[in-house]
Amino acid sequence: VIGSPPKGGVLESTPEDMFPMRSLFVVLVLALASPVRAGKHDPNDPTGVHLSFGVADDEMVVTWATFAETNSDLRYAPMSSSDGTEPAHLDKTAYGTSSRFVDYGEAATVRYIHVVTLTGLDPGVRYWYQVGDGSLSSKKKGKSSSWSKTFWFAAKRSPAQFSEEKPLRIIALCDIGLQRSEVVLRELAKLVHTGDGANGDGQPIDAFVQCGDFAYDLDDENGAIGDRFLAAVEPITAYVPWMVSAGNHEKGSNFTHYENRFSMPRKEVTNNHYYALDLGPVHLLAYNTEAFFWPKNFDEAYVERMWAWMDRDLASVDRKKTPWVVVHGHRPMYCASYREVGEGRDALGFEDESDEGFSSQRVAGDGRTGSTLKRNGERLPKPLTFEEDQLPTNLSDDDANTKPLVKKKPKWHGGLCSWEFESSRLGLPSACASADGRECEWNANFGGDTSSGFEPDADADAVDTVSKQTFRHGVETLFRKHGVDLVIHGHEHEYYRTWPVWNQTVVNGSGVTSLAKYTDPLGTVFVVTGAGGNDSMDRGVDPPTRGPCTDSLHDPTPWCAFQSGVGQGDKTKGDPDQSSEFAFGVVSFASPSSMTWEHFSVLGGTAHKIDAWEITQTRHGPFVDRGGDTTFGTDTTVGPNEHGLTTKPDRKKTSSSSRLRKGVATF
Repeated sequence: VIGSPPKGGVLESTPEDMFPMRSLFVVLVLALASPVRAGKHDPNDPTGVHLSFGVADDEMVVTWATFAETNSDLRYAPMSSSDGTEPAHLDKTAYGTSSRFVDYGEAATVRYIHVVTLTGLDPGVRYWYQVGDGSLSSKKKGKSSSWSKTFWFAAKRSPAQFSEEKPLRIIALCDIGLQRSEVVLRELAKLVHTGDGANGDGQPIDAFVQCGDFAYDLDDENGAIGDRFLAAVEPITAYVPWMVSAGNHEKGSNFTHYENRFSMPRKEVTNNHYYALDLGPVHLLAYNTEAFFWPKNFDEAYVERMWAWMDRDLASVDRKKTPWVVVHGHRPMYCASYREVGEGRDALGFEDESDEGFSSQRVAGDGRTGSTLKRNGERLPKPLTFEEDQLPTNLSDDDANTKPLVKKKPKWHGGLCSWEFESSRLGLPSACASADGRECEWNANFGGDTSSGFEPDADADAVDTVSKQTFRHGVETLFRKHGVDLVIHGHEHEYYRTWPVWNQTVVNGSGVTSLAKYTDPLGTVFVVTGAGGNDSMDRGVDPPTRGPCTDSLHDPTPWCAFQSGVGQGDKTKGDPDQSSEFAFGVVSFASPSSMTWEHFSVLGGTAHKIDAWEITQTRHGPFVDRGGDTTFGTDTTVGPNEHGLTTKPDRKKTSSSSRLRKGVATF
């Protein structure tokens, strides 16, 4: 029966003693983090063991799978000595539930998903545990039962247990496949077990956030790829809570592998797609970016429920007790490099076909003229049209310069980023032509008949109006309204971060902001960390271009601050010898006023730091209350130009060969 651990003699997570048997773990981790091969196994054996936080602060949820119907048993005990020696007897027992999960594939493979929720855990205390079925016995390989190997975890720390010396630390990484992720996973395991995987400071990791795209894909080969992936990450996720959100690669089998294999808070309500929890000084919220792209899976009522829940949840955060708000989801809102805007269009992409009655006023960004409507060679979506009284409601009605004057229906070609980014940012309904969730366009049937979904050959003029209701689900408006400090996205297999930004305008605030330090920003900072390694990423001869966006990209957007690997590793474009970036982030919260992000590349075989920056915030809460303006073209980096646009800094003219060497660490 679940019981409270004894108060005396237990081990808390401190930098000095949090890594039991450090040297032995280094050897074990290097072995366990190697690629997993399919092979014969006992169907009673637990596999893919992973942790997640529960709803209550004293809970820890443990999930695993078997291929036979077994009991869901867990035995555990607190660590009782500073050397972390495994106890001879795990004297506490907890029991859970199992569910039968049948894969949609041709083999109709049956798995049993087991979930045990531990309660009454003491904050910060470390526990040994095993999972399995204690009623089974087996003599194979000398085993006396079906129990797993022994793992450990640290219970969620209380707010009082966080300090500048013991900050909250979260791994942030998305888009991790079974293939080409081996070095990343090995370095993450070293970090979790020893603290030496990145900066060697011995600080514990409190959580691992992965915003979508697992295994590539969880359902592939009748789910066998998902099985092997969950076993491959076990040296990380069986020890540190794994808090996830869904990506486009979870779409297979109607998201059923994602919904069944994970156990996030409020799963019984949202099937793991959106939830929130407090971690010391941070309120962490996950949301479902895929809700805007798969109309057959998520209808308008679903989007309305999620958006309304996000609004309520963010409004409920007591920023005096929980100052920082961090959000994660899969598809990003901001791109790093321009999709060029054709001549005769404003920065949002509006165009008057007759050249009459159209104002060239622009509202944000730095529109460029050109004849090619592409970003990194991508085909752009077909145009969407607006009537004069159906312009986006997030444009200010008080400023004439923020509202184009329209006599005829203008075609809308998106903003400075391609359609996917705009759909994610503004909450615009889309449908995707490709199975992996790319080639997405405006979904004319959203809110009505969703049976047809994507119509790639539909005449653009058939989509002749956009309801004002469309924009009521703009996600970025929620971030602005509630003062979200940091948003973590993936999807793009690269790393980049923005300046503080709102509505495609940089809003650095009144404090001194530099590349390394954002002081009292008046907008959200967005980070894309999608370089976890997968079979669509390539290791080239040359390292990826890294550095400030204005120095390292041909066409950086005004909000792009720093990048590594943007648009690289794809042999169909760019430098065929240039490698993708393979990297992960570690974000630390040392105090109510200090947040630090460190990014580590594993190119070369070990983790080394390629970027470090911090946010110092003396006033939390809605950005408007911090002194920010809700209109466009204000609080910009260098001031608006004659069109009300943020002026784009001059870029250094460098050759492609010299750009390859800027800010690059050798292999």
